[in-house]
Amino acid sequence: MKIDQVLKNLGLQDKEPDIYLNLLKTPGAQPASVIATRANLNRTTVYKTLVRLVKKGLVTKAQRHGITCFFAEDPENRLKLLIDEKQKQLGEMNQAMLETLPLLTMTEDDSDSLPKIRYYEGIEGIKQIYETVLKEGENQYRYGDITKIYEALGIYTDEYIQKRNELGIVTHAIMPLYEKDEKEIKKNIREHREVVYIPHKYFPIEGEVRIFGNKVAIMSLRQESPIGVIIESDTIAKMFLSIYMLTWKNYGDKAIRPSS
Repeated sequence: MKIDQVLKNLGLQDKEPDIYLNLLKTPGAQPASVIATRANLNRTTVYKTLVRLVKKGLVTKAQRHGITCFFAEDPENRLKLLIDEKQKQLGEMNQAMLETLPLLTMTEDDSDSLPKIRYYEGIEGIKQIYETVLKEGENQYRYGDITKIYEALGIYTDEYIQKRNELGIVTHAIMPLYEKDEKEIKKNIREHREVVYIPHKYFPIEGEVRIFGNKVAIMSLRQESPIGVIIESDTIAKMFLSIYMLTWKNYGDKAIRPSS
């Protein structure tokens, strides 16, 4: 392999190999103009290239009678450092490739082992989660406190419920009830919502969890800093749904169910 190709493999680019080899054959420290003449290249190109070689540690810059001059460092030491650095980079690349290979060979059946997670922040972020729920068009199961939702989202809550009703999406909900409110219970029937109420002392939930299709949305509805995530995974969605169904069943004795 030619020496200039070896230098390129070590990271030297463009005219760097030619200029460096010329500088090795140039006695003493010389200005860019002299090196440019010996290499038969433009002085500006040579100067910029020498500056890059200085940054690589192969060349040293010095002042001689007010003129910037350059000379090559001992190639045995400096090139060895470049080789060591290249070996380190190759080692890191090899390690990264070994870690990535399982992803490259992953089949469609394995894809659910890596769930997609999207993060949302602020009121607008929470609204995006709700819009994603509507776009999915699936009946949904949720834990949440309707009062917290209204406190966080205000009038948007009514707009969301109206959109959901128009789409015919049914919500199955487990919600805390501060006291038995027949008016609130009857409203669930109009809003396509099946609810099991659990007295607040048993279920003081601050946020909300929605399970829809193969996704789970988890939200904190604190007014000062609402945040949420959507996790897209068949396995995780089924797990949350199983927990939901178990909760629905096991809290039946403490639940207040709406009657049609």
